[in-house]
Amino acid sequence: MLSLFAGTLILSIVHALIPNHWLPIVAVAKAEKWPPSEVFSISWLVAVAHVTGTLIIGVLLGLVGLKLSLEFQSFIHFIAPLLLILLGLIYITLNSPHHHHPGTDDIESYRKSKKRWIMYFVLLMLISPCLEVETFFLSAGAYGLQNVLLLAAVYAAGSIFSITLLIYLAFKGSLLINTHFFEHNEKKISGAVLMLTGFLMFFFH
Repeated sequence: MLSLFAGTLILSIVHALIPNHWLPIVAVAKAEKWPPSEVFSISWLVAVAHVTGTLIIGVLLGLVGLKLSLEFQSFIHFIAPLLLILLGLIYITLNSPHHHHPGTDDIESYRKSKKRWIMYFVLLMLISPCLEVETFFLSAGAYGLQNVLLLAAVYAAGSIFSITLLIYLAFKGSLLINTHFFEHNEKKISGAVLMLTGFLMFFFH
């Protein structure tokens, strides 16, 4: 179970580094000249929306994993880690392009009130869950509902902290991370984390 916790935390941070999770918000905030204190609050709200969308699916998958583990004892020892490894291979081989949100050039032609911008970003993040981490919830179900909820807490803490921090640092001009690398290698990194977690589950239950 510790391998699932570690993998979830790593994925929550890696996923947050993808620019389409924070760059559009920073671009709009700078164009609209939002004060730093409001940007921090808005980034927290957007991060919570993203986590909520992910956890709704994740907890449901965790319940599915719990039911499977009760009916098939081999699920926890063989099927769950094998599923993680297979999905990791799939993610590594995927090369689908990222869908970027409107950048700075589009802002002037699509100006909205602050309230409408916030609603737009919240809805966008709510319906864009982190699909890579959902497999971890399915695997965690084999360890019981309590561990599914603990996994949800780990993911929520990692994602909310990372997204909020990235938005605030980028807005203040203090972001020194090469996010371009993570943007173009997200699936490979996520796949590697999934595979590593799956291998660890074979040896540490």
